[in-house]
Amino acid sequence: MNKENKTDVMSDWKAEFTKRVQTESKSRKQTFTFYDACQKTDYHNTRDKVFLSVVSFLRSEPLQNNDYVKFVSCYITTGKKLDVKYFKNNGNKLNEYYKKVDEAKAKGETFNPFSVKAYKRYVLFIVLKFSGEYTSDLDEAFGVQTVGHREYNPLTNIPSVLRGELPFKVKEYDIKRAFPTFIDIELIKEYRHTVYDILDKKTFAYLLNSNVTNKDADRNIILKELSKVYGNDADKVCTLERFNTKGGAFMDFSRYEKEYIERFVTENDLVNYVRLHDGVFVLAETDCNFFVFDWVEFAIKECIKTPIENEILNFYTIDESDKVYTSPTMYADFFIQEKFLRISTPDDKIFLLRDTNNVVDFFNHNTDTVSFLKDNINEFSGSFDAVADTIARENFSTVKQGFLLIPSIELKYYSDTKNTFGLPFKNGFYYFDMNDKGTLKQKEYTDVKGFFAPHEIQSREFKYTDEVGMFEHFLIRACTGRKETNTQDTKNIFESFKTMFGYLCHNYKDMTKNPCIVLTDMDADDETRNGRRGKTLISKAVQEVQESIIKGGKEFDSGYTFVFADLEKKHNVYIIDDVPAGFKYDDLYTNILGDISCQRKGLKADLIKFRDAPKFAITSNWVVPYDERNASTNGRFIEYKFTNYYTTSHTPKDEFKCSFFQDWNADEWNRFYSFVFRCVKLFLQKGIIKTEYNKTDDNYKAYFNNDAVYTEFHRCVNNFVIDKTSLEFSVTDFLKEYNDILNPLRFEKIFTTKNAKRFIDAWAGKFNTEKRGFWFEYSQRTRNWIKKY
Repeated sequence: MNKENKTDVMSDWKAEFTKRVQTESKSRKQTFTFYDACQKTDYHNTRDKVFLSVVSFLRSEPLQNNDYVKFVSCYITTGKKLDVKYFKNNGNKLNEYYKKVDEAKAKGETFNPFSVKAYKRYVLFIVLKFSGEYTSDLDEAFGVQTVGHREYNPLTNIPSVLRGELPFKVKEYDIKRAFPTFIDIELIKEYRHTVYDILDKKTFAYLLNSNVTNKDADRNIILKELSKVYGNDADKVCTLERFNTKGGAFMDFSRYEKEYIERFVTENDLVNYVRLHDGVFVLAETDCNFFVFDWVEFAIKECIKTPIENEILNFYTIDESDKVYTSPTMYADFFIQEKFLRISTPDDKIFLLRDTNNVVDFFNHNTDTVSFLKDNINEFSGSFDAVADTIARENFSTVKQGFLLIPSIELKYYSDTKNTFGLPFKNGFYYFDMNDKGTLKQKEYTDVKGFFAPHEIQSREFKYTDEVGMFEHFLIRACTGRKETNTQDTKNIFESFKTMFGYLCHNYKDMTKNPCIVLTDMDADDETRNGRRGKTLISKAVQEVQESIIKGGKEFDSGYTFVFADLEKKHNVYIIDDVPAGFKYDDLYTNILGDISCQRKGLKADLIKFRDAPKFAITSNWVVPYDERNASTNGRFIEYKFTNYYTTSHTPKDEFKCSFFQDWNADEWNRFYSFVFRCVKLFLQKGIIKTEYNKTDDNYKAYFNNDAVYTEFHRCVNNFVIDKTSLEFSVTDFLKEYNDILNPLRFEKIFTTKNAKRFIDAWAGKFNTEKRGFWFEYSQRTRNWIKKY
């Protein structure tokens, strides 16, 4: 029933109230208004006060904050759906309303379940009923009528989502499983306790109400379905008489409703109540003591107001006249909800970031705040513009005050420990702990301590696999020169490379074991820079795991004041790629094992502590010199040489038919990251394993890669060593020959007391391997090279 009555109870009362108060107060005003009558409180009776309470309540626009009304009205008016993110109630119910709007539109009709007029009449009706001021002469005006055994009133005509929008709290007592219970009464058997376990409520109602007037209704089919619950008694539920009568079952069962509702009201001495089908509405403070009548049991619904299922805040409120209300606290609460964090900084400036899965996303608050807030305005038409204008005005005032109310935190990036390793994927944080058998596990980001820099890894789903992927195959071939590790030597080499890769992927730093990784070419001759061995793929692989910074070898100048200007705490690996011959490795000593001072242009230097500083890796196509007696250098650098399996004419792309990383699918990424976990685990188990190389030739090539140096050195050494009968010589002897007054190159200072020994060591090592009938041995006591036969 949805009959609207032309009589407006509120309007009739206002007219009567105004006239009566004017008369009783003997007012002489020529125009006496309703407002005037409201001011003369001495002439208000009890009934007037009830009506006035409704007037006051309705003036507060209670539906203004009802999301069903707001969202559905917007969709009806504009055809656009507001952001469901801000919908506080049941989303499925909202979608049902949207569907009904669409169905009506398809028929050329308009569907609007939220009549303001019906709602206001409902509020007045309920308030009059519960205050005891309702009289039966109002039934016609409120459309109260009884049809069959049911009563229809403003409560039965209002959508369920509006029933709780009242000036006081109400509750409902209704019959539990009403129709199933009435059927049990007729059958004198108990089926009601299991009926909804077998048939859902909607299907059960459809079967009961189907009749001969319904299209495609078939009693045999109905009986078959009902027999799932009632067995052979199904025909006593859907009787032939009920099936042949439109609304037959409803009329029979509503008779039971009326009987038991009346018994419930009588037994509990209810005076002020409103009936709703198989239940009654009463004030929340009303107590009832009797709930069971024969087989009929009443249940209580404590909260009639639509429950809040989505506790979400916005940064404003808006009234019926489109006036916008904001405050610093409202802005702050909204920003906190949207995972904004304020970072404490030494310069005491506002520094914001957005936290999503612990990922640091820095926010430009001066330029981006207004557009961000505008995207979160959940209004339409004039209301939208009113909020937009407000945030534009308040951007550097109230909004900024809101930022200051966000609690500040220290920005700490996630770090592995000496026994743990983890990576942040889209589907969770995957990690293992060597103290827990190294078993790979997953946990939520709320349980992870520390933040992550934005990285492609966070956009990838991960699932562990033992399958061998392209990168693992590549690494085997690049480091051993073979497709398989089928000998102990190749297995050892591959294992050492895996620990090296695991070391670079693990971001924990140990001051006693923190070497710089140097990737070079096997058999490099410092003449033809063959390269293309696969070193770059290692550095790219590391970048797919850890936030890294990469610098070209010629670009990196350790003597440049701002060389580390772009280094940040988020960087876990610092890669210097393709360094030139003669690169000063020693200049990195301090950076590898100490703090790093990052001088920013125009700013104060920022000191990155050792624990937050990156690990270093270097790639080079040139020979790297090695002094086996220099323990400090050897402890800081570990070299790994790549074979010539891959060359310019035979690349990994040629062999695997795809570009690494760029062309990989999800399965290949899973194989790659699974290999990463295995490499790190091996590194944590065995430490970083060195591959031993004979550096004699490397040293010789490194020191004598310049033709002029080569020629002059060998002229000097041949003159006083090879061509002389002397059995020993020193640096002084060598420099005496080089600095001879007749030597024009002495002014070039190619050889000095500081570097001559290194050149002689490299030459002597090479000479000794050539087995010319004698060799040279260095004596620490005399600091001479002694000729041995």
